[in-house]
Amino acid sequence: MDSLSVSKLNRLYWLGRYYERLSTTLSYLWDWYDVMIDGEIDYPDFCRKLSIDCCYKDDKDFMHNYVFDKNNPDSLRTVADAMLGNGMVLREIIGSRTLAYLELAVMGMKSAEESDSPTLPLQRVIDFIMAFRGSYDDMIDDENVRNIIKCAAGVERLSLYLRLGWHLDLVKSEIGKLMKRMNRTSLQPSHASLQVLLSAQNPETPEERKKLLDAAENLFVV
Repeated sequence: MDSLSVSKLNRLYWLGRYYERLSTTLSYLWDWYDVMIDGEIDYPDFCRKLSIDCCYKDDKDFMHNYVFDKNNPDSLRTVADAMLGNGMVLREIIGSRTLAYLELAVMGMKSAEESDSPTLPLQRVIDFIMAFRGSYDDMIDDENVRNIIKCAAGVERLSLYLRLGWHLDLVKSEIGKLMKRMNRTSLQPSHASLQVLLSAQNPETPEERKKLLDAAENLFVV
């Protein structure tokens, strides 16, 4: 494995976490646009689960500002900008063609904000991120680099599933994939967190979810 500076390793890791946070959270919120037509969404509970400030006036304010407000540190637009910022610094590692999909994803966020019907352009954002995943998997020769990004995305996906109580049936599978990818990287996991994840029990209970969440978030220090 080629050696990576601490700075580049950190940026690769957070590139993976940010793109997965954007994609998975958009997928989670997708149905809420339809729910808002005839009902209410429980955005205060969503904010509580993600431990973010519930600073929104109503459903529409949440769906607009949580997704699009670039001045909101918790917003998905802020996540998208951080994702692209890391990608631009890593251009020489991930390649310009792969970076272009991140640029298109951010452009898609801007297009969705200006649209009266944001669901289609937001779907394109998810599509561009999927294309980014395929591109880096195909275009980056360094297995260490590829798997650092994948490990970070796996940690983020696991974190969101556990926080939101969503796709809990996939948690053990996600842990298994994370373990396999971790062994192909230069990342050094926390032994204590690793043992908790390897002995994962039924994540349906809040206590087990909290234990697994803490382990996932503290698995790597980068």
